[in-house]
Amino acid sequence: MWTGSNSKDLKVLNRLLVRDMIRKLGPIARYEIARETGLTPSTVTVIVAELLEAGVIKEVGHGESSGGRRPILLELNPRAAHVFAIRIQRGELVTAIFDLAKNILAERHYQLDTSVPEEVVGAIGASFEELIQESKVNPDTVLWCGVACPGLVSSHKGIVERSSNLGWLRVPLSALISKRLGGLPVHVENISNAAALAEKEYGLGRGHNHLVFINLSVGIGAGLLADGEIYGGAKGYAGEIGHMTLLADNGPLCACGRRGCFEAVCGVRAVLERAKAVIPEEAFLEHGISKGKLTITHLTSSPLAAYPEAQKLIGETGHYIGILVANLVNLLNPETIILGGELSTLGGSLLRAVEAEVEKRTLEEIQRTVGIQISNMRGSAPLMGAYALALERIFSLEEWDVRRAQAAFEYEITG
Repeated sequence: MWTGSNSKDLKVLNRLLVRDMIRKLGPIARYEIARETGLTPSTVTVIVAELLEAGVIKEVGHGESSGGRRPILLELNPRAAHVFAIRIQRGELVTAIFDLAKNILAERHYQLDTSVPEEVVGAIGASFEELIQESKVNPDTVLWCGVACPGLVSSHKGIVERSSNLGWLRVPLSALISKRLGGLPVHVENISNAAALAEKEYGLGRGHNHLVFINLSVGIGAGLLADGEIYGGAKGYAGEIGHMTLLADNGPLCACGRRGCFEAVCGVRAVLERAKAVIPEEAFLEHGISKGKLTITHLTSSPLAAYPEAQKLIGETGHYIGILVANLVNLLNPETIILGGELSTLGGSLLRAVEAEVEKRTLEEIQRTVGIQISNMRGSAPLMGAYALALERIFSLEEWDVRRAQAAFEYEITG
C-alpha cells in the first residue's frame, strides 16, 4: 500500500490517502491514521480538519482510551456523494440512488419494452428526476452512474456491441445516458460481471478472489473473477456461457439465432414453456393459474410446486445446469460458484441436482476445493454491482471531496 509523504507537493495525494483510510477502516482515530499512513500527526490533523469542513467525513463519538483522553473517531459521511445505479434486463428496468454506505435512498422498478434503446434511456432520465425528488438528494452530489446490462458490453467504450435478449446492436449506451443526465459520467458493465463483483464485495464471494457468478435469468451469463478482478478476455466479452452449445443436434432455437444454446434450454422462458407442457392442464384450471402469467415463483410455492411433474422439471433443469457448472469447474478451478437470477430461487432441489452432476463430471482434486452456493444477496446483485463499479470510480477522483461534498454538506444544512 502506498504511504503518505509530508511534502506540500503531495497534499492532494495525502488527502486522498487519509480519506480512503477513513472510508475503509472507519470509525478510526487520528493517531491510527497517522500510524497506518506514515504521515505526521500534524499533517493528519490539518487534512482531517479540511475533510470535516467539507462534510466528507464526520466525527462519531469516542474510542477506548489507551491512558490519556479518549480519541475522537472518524468515519466517511455517507451523504457526501451519491451514485445512480441501473439494471437493465429484457422487459425490465431497475434504478436507484445510493449513498456512499450502500444504502438505497430511493428505488424504482419498471416493466417496459426494452427493444428500443432510446426509449429505455428516456425512461432512465425520467426515473432519475423522480428519484432525486423522492430522496431529496442534491443532484450535484450524484457523481457517477453505474449500469448493468445484458449482452456483449465494451465497458471501456460504453457500448453494448450486441444483446440478443434486448435486440440491440452497437448501442453507445454510456453516451446516450450521459447526455440524458446532463453529462453525468456513466460506466456500463455486463450484467453478470456486475453481479460477480457485487458478490465479491458484499455477498457470498467475500474473501474469494477466484469466483464465478452464473446469472440464471431470461438470459444466461457468467461473471468471472480472477485474482479479484473481472476477467473479460481479449475484448471484454468472456462469460457468454448462455450461448455455449448444450444440445448439438436439433436443439431449441435461441434468441441469438442458433440452435441448442444453453440459454435456449435453461433460460427462464424455456423452463416456463416446458412447465406449461408437462404440468397437467387440470392443475392450472383447479388453482386458477393462467399459463400466460406463469412465473418461476409458481414453481417454487404451492400448489404447483407439489406436483411431481414440477419437481421433475426442476431436477432436469438442475441436471443441465450441473453439466455447465462441471465444465466451468474443470476449466477455471474457481474457489466458489454462485448461482443467481430467477432460476436460483428454485432452491435446494435445483442445487442438489447441480451438485450431483458436478460430483459425477469433475476431477476429484478440483471438485473438493470448490463450493457451489445459491446467492443470498438481498435485492439485485447486478444493481449492487453497478453501484460498486461507480463507487470505485468516485474514489479514484482527486477533487470530488472539495468541489462536490461541500455542496452536499450545504444542501443538507439548508434543506
